[in-house]
Amino acid sequence: MKDKANYRKFNFNSINKKLYSFLVLIILAIATTIGAYAFSFRNMTLDFVHISDTHITSRADTSYKALGSSKELLKDAVEQINDIIGLDFVFFGGDMVDSASEENFYDFYSIISKLKYPSLNAFGNHEYYGEMGEDEVLSTVKRYNPNYIFNKTYYALSPKTDYRIVVLNATDRQGATSGGHFDKEQLDFLDNELANNQDKVVVIALHHPPLEPFVAKEHSIDNKDEFFNILLKYKNPIVVLTGHYHATKLRIIGNLVFVSTPAMVTYPMAFRHIKITNYKDRVIYNFDFIPTRLDEVKEQNRQNVISYATLAGSEKDRNYQYIYHKKHPKSARYKKNKIQDAAKETRASKREIKKLTNPKQTKKEKVKKEKVKKIKKSKKAKEIQETSPQEL
Repeated sequence: MKDKANYRKFNFNSINKKLYSFLVLIILAIATTIGAYAFSFRNMTLDFVHISDTHITSRADTSYKALGSSKELLKDAVEQINDIIGLDFVFFGGDMVDSASEENFYDFYSIISKLKYPSLNAFGNHEYYGEMGEDEVLSTVKRYNPNYIFNKTYYALSPKTDYRIVVLNATDRQGATSGGHFDKEQLDFLDNELANNQDKVVVIALHHPPLEPFVAKEHSIDNKDEFFNILLKYKNPIVVLTGHYHATKLRIIGNLVFVSTPAMVTYPMAFRHIKITNYKDRVIYNFDFIPTRLDEVKEQNRQNVISYATLAGSEKDRNYQYIYHKKHPKSARYKKNKIQDAAKETRASKREIKKLTNPKQTKKEKVKKEKVKKIKKSKKAKEIQETSPQEL
């Protein structure tokens, strides 16, 4: 009996140990799974602010720009950005200063030093107006911003595995013009980056918009067709972030999203909070428009600028959510979404994509059509003249 009791006791203890070990394994598995999902989801989402054309200076206002309030406007933006929880970074889209001087760069970086989040930037034409040369501008930015570890004014980085950021510089580095131009080195750099990152969401950031929010030839990129010829080769989700025109515009053409962010010193004086989530079958873009709280400055500038409604854009240009469905040809859901997306596509978007793909061909087609119409009209007129009254 004693042996039997001991056997039972031993058996019970061994069961307890096994049960304990099993529970520990389950807890560890659950904890690991939750941690993996949390990390994976965080890695899927890119959450940042895009702010452009802050034009920091000590100059007085102009009819177009509230330069006298440039520092206060940026301070207000920094405070509002710090109230946003969980940003990955803040990106400045060029024209950080109104002219390149040690004083202006010092004032700019003194203000943004209060940011809770790291920052990076593109370069605008106003970074090359003033007393500094191209190399001095770059070295000044590197000196003030420890996050700027690049040796050129264009660069690329992967903040998360699902994303690639490509920053370009289409400005005239001699400071002679507000127009833009892509040199061959950068076009090759862009093509190489897109070719090697077709499995990612690519964010291209630069100051000059290749697709302008409105026509202004003196501000445009003279060889933007070369940019589009590269861009249209790739089918992964691509976002193009720009400033320069001080206007609010959002255009979506298939896998391409073109984002123009307004200036901080010109009405509507706002920046964008952009959140991109990259799922297996879709990408969700959320664009939130955040205006300055300096209402008196904004209203005064609104009265001064021409066509302030164009600068402010529509509600869709300011606040919008867009879902891009990735290609899964065997998926019924994909086919359904493709049909719905095609139905929603506007005539304007169709015209734009034709212009982007082959602008010269569309012009030739128009000329050809006009010639055909003239020939048909002349033939009809000839036939009428040759027809006798009896036949009529």
